[in-house]
Amino acid sequence: MKKPLLIATAVALVAVLGGGYYYFGVHQPYENAVAQFEAAKSDAESANKDLQVKVDEANGLLKAKATPFDQATFETLEATASAAETVLVQIPALPDKTADILKSAEVLVAPVNSAAESTALNEAIEAYRGSVRQQEQITVPNESFVVERLTKVSSATGVQAVTENNDPNGNLNKPGGYTASVYFTDSQVAAEVSGVDIVDRGVSGGGCVEVYPTVEDAEKRDAYLANFDGPGVFNPGSHKVYGTTVIRTSEHLTATQQKDLEKQILDRLIELK
Repeated sequence: MKKPLLIATAVALVAVLGGGYYYFGVHQPYENAVAQFEAAKSDAESANKDLQVKVDEANGLLKAKATPFDQATFETLEATASAAETVLVQIPALPDKTADILKSAEVLVAPVNSAAESTALNEAIEAYRGSVRQQEQITVPNESFVVERLTKVSSATGVQAVTENNDPNGNLNKPGGYTASVYFTDSQVAAEVSGVDIVDRGVSGGGCVEVYPTVEDAEKRDAYLANFDGPGVFNPGSHKVYGTTVIRTSEHLTATQQKDLEKQILDRLIELK
């Protein structure tokens, strides 16, 4: 009877020792490693959070593909978002082995400094958003907006929008025509320009901003005006398309004056307030 009892006791002891070894030598270290990994993962996710929000915002803007006034702002945002993504801590899946789990946890707890990337991304987002707003301001702006902005041009001495009753071209609100046409007189025009009012003096008295429903319509108008470029009674003055607007300046101005005036008008139209 003693021998079977000894055998049973030995088996039980081995089982207890084996179970203890498994628990303390395998299970417990594994659970501890998992706990370290999860804690490091949580810290990494927190470190990623603010920058990830900005990266997601940037990628959303890039995906929407709104048209900016300055295409370079889109390209800068694209490059900055891509660079910021490389700084984000890459969180791996939980490995199977205890040793691999501990190694992954060590990598995750490495310090991350994303301040520079976050600042650059903020600036790129703001620049792109601002440029999109600028483009919107020269895309089918309403008459009152154009009138208000032209009054801010330093050399403009008067501003008048056309109506259906005094439209010299008869194109107001017609298919392919402009939705607004605002003439202005300019102090730099030294020539005597006749007319009963600003619209009657035409572009010769200073210039005009014509607004079209589409970019294509504006470009067609610009191409039509180009047919009369050069010296002669039908000289249309300078003309250039921005968004869906055509900015025109008097033929009585020098080339430098035309260029400077055109820029000043554009600057007023895209000025953000």
